Amino acid sequence: MLFTRWLLALTLASSSLAFAEGAAAKKEAAARKNEAADHYKKGVALFKEGDFASALAEFRAAYQALPSFEVLYNLGLTERRLFKYGQAVKTLNRYLDEGGKKVPAERRESVESELAQIRALTSKVLVTVEGPPAKVFVDGEEVGASPLADPVLLGPGKHTIRAARDGEPDASETFELASGSTREVNLSLKAPAGQGPVEITIETTPREAVLMLDGKLAGLSPTKVELTPGSHELIAELDGYQATRTDVVVEAGKPRTVKLKLVAGGAASGGEGGRGRFPVVGVVFFGAGVVAGGLAVLFAVQSSNASRQVSEYFRLGGPWDPMRVAVEQAGRRDQTLAGVFLGLSGAAIAGGVIATIVSLAGSADDGDAHLFLTPLQHGALATWATRF
Repeated sequence: MLFTRWLLALTLASSSLAFAEGAAAKKEAAARKNEAADHYKKGVALFKEGDFASALAEFRAAYQALPSFEVLYNLGLTERRLFKYGQAVKTLNRYLDEGGKKVPAERRESVESELAQIRALTSKVLVTVEGPPAKVFVDGEEVGASPLADPVLLGPGKHTIRAARDGEPDASETFELASGSTREVNLSLKAPAGQGPVEITIETTPREAVLMLDGKLAGLSPTKVELTPGSHELIAELDGYQATRTDVVVEAGKPRTVKLKLVAGGAASGGEGGRGRFPVVGVVFFGAGVVAGGLAVLFAVQSSNASRQVSEYFRLGGPWDPMRVAVEQAGRRDQTLAGVFLGLSGAAIAGGVIATIVSLAGSADDGDAHLFLTPLQHGALATWATRF
């Protein structure tokens, strides 16, 4: 009987929640409708006043608040008045397609007449951009990414088409058009001759020194790197030798080799009287592992407490109210976090042990060892370089 009452209470609570959600959804829909109507009225008033740019912004806001094919008609006409011919054609065609049979015959005929006039006034510009996708701008306004699916429709006059891609100089072309013509624009985003990266070879005596370029790890010598023209800071370090710093001046289009001779007298790499380096990386990793382990214990305790509360709720019976749902969800979340931090703790402690061993091994007489941590986009790359 107790179980039956609990199911009935749960059903009533679910029905109340669904009713509340339905009421909230209706209220939100009404608010969006009022917002769209307000923007639409402002757009119509601005259009009649001849402020087409402001009218376009209002019509777009109305469509965003409540997408409706009727608004597309006003958007298309406004774009036509602003000489955005390509956008106007797409918008008016969308109006006819989405409206379908709902578009009155007289309105459909008017729109098709408008499209015919636009096509008669405009010219087709076929834009191609070499290489990977790039942003395409027409007279300063972005029209899409290459390759463009359709030709760009432009009216008579002077126009500029520009292509932009991250990490490369922009490419653009300016030209004049007459109505009814067709033009091809081919853009290539390539660095001017002699302005791209230059290959630099770095060598040290002795070899296998740790190289830092502009504060970032560049590997072990000898190595080849690509540097942009200008001055770059190079630091070479090797156990038992003094750290060497120099400025590498790179000239456009002139590859070169940089040779460094390291001077003995730095920290000894090991042997009689030598001392091993303090394993900083290992200690940091180990400490992080301990912290993660503490967090895992904390979340595990919280999850256990939540589990006990849920069990007590079930024992007592009664409606499964939002407070009990929140306790259950919090317990599941804490349980998940406990597992995540436990895994991180194990990985960090293991990494700390390995890093400590590597650091201590680097001070032995019979070789050198280095641990490199290189940041990547989705994590880090750990590399152990050893000389025997």
